[in-house]
Amino acid sequence: MDKIWYYMKPNRRKYGPYDDQELIALITKEILLADDFIWMPDLKDWIKVGDSIYAFFLPDNQPTIENTFS
Repeated sequence: MDKIWYYMKPNRRKYGPYDDQELIALITKEILLADDFIWMPDLKDWIKVGDSIYAFFLPDNQPTIENTFS
């Protein structure tokens, strides 16, 4: 059974539900960025896409907020 994911943009607006393949498509189409948050019912809290296993699908040189200011 596919996991059910939600995502949240910096404006705190939440979107979903999405299955794994839909989430990956959102990342590869750059709709979801490294600093956006994702969550599923198995998680205690929201995590950044860039800190998740799905970071693998991010474009190679996509900066995060932390990298931008260092």
